[in-house]
Amino acid sequence: MTTKIKVIKEFNEILEYLLIQVTPLIGDKYHNRFKQIVKANITLPIEQFLVHILPKRDKVLNKDESLFDSNLLAETFDDNDLLSKILTLENNYKELQQSSKDNIWDFFQALLILGEDYIRLTH
Repeated sequence: MTTKIKVIKEFNEILEYLLIQVTPLIGDKYHNRFKQIVKANITLPIEQFLVHILPKRDKVLNKDESLFDSNLLAETFDDNDLLSKILTLENNYKELQQSSKDNIWDFFQALLILGEDYIRLTH
């Protein structure tokens, strides 16, 4: 049986690994900030991810690259939002090689599945 805490921890581990992988693109300040956030509120990353990505679920499942269009995500994020910087990959997504893009989609789909598990376990 999967518990809510297990899902949250797995989500945070995957998101942290994603941050480590994209550090060359976006720098390490987001990874450092993420660690601080998790210490203060372990559920904040998954809850914010769901707020911003669940409405765009089909784009994640279909690997629709317009998800990374800064104009699309700008509709829901403010400029200081840590998650927006992660999710837009600082506008560097289009410059990635295809294998890196595929890896990003794997991360996003895994995070989405865990987010949906979290919703099921919460309600």
